Amino acid sequence: PPATPQAWTDAVCVALVPVVARLTAAPGFDLGAPDATRQAYLTYLDEGLAATDRARTEIAAAGPAPVPDGDVIAEQVRGDVADLRADLAEARDQVQRTDTGSAVAFGRALVGVTRVVGALLNGAEVAGTINRDPTLAAAYAASPSCAQLQRAGKSGTVPPSVPPVPAVPPTR
Repeated sequence: PPATPQAWTDAVCVALVPVVARLTAAPGFDLGAPDATRQAYLTYLDEGLAATDRARTEIAAAGPAPVPDGDVIAEQVRGDVADLRADLAEARDQVQRTDTGSAVAFGRALVGVTRVVGALLNGAEVAGTINRDPTLAAAYAASPSCAQLQRAGKSGTVPPSVPPVPAVPPTR
């Protein structure tokens, strides 16, 4: 495991850059081609899950952060990434189950994916966890890989918002 706060923080950010890069490269969608759009999103989410799994392995290999309560911080970082993975898996299941013949249901599924990716980019859970420790916060601020992670999150394209779906009156 990395022996310095800087090396540990770099290792965590290096592990996460491919996750953010993949998730910010969302496919477009076309409600006129729902089957192709669903397949594009399933592939996108599968690749996001694979990138997340690689990141989890690399973060686990980094071990505890070399600061007081470093084991707790490392566990929180691993938990943040595990939560992301669970959200991606849930979004994938939702897209998989959605009836592409229903514009309303399909639109809702894609909105769910948009929310997951938006939460990743806006929440920056891992950065928040790392930045709670002053030594790690300084390492994060000085890390080129962490700067790359921040840039990727800001410049990425989240899935575009779903076009309005006509309201369907409830049936009894």
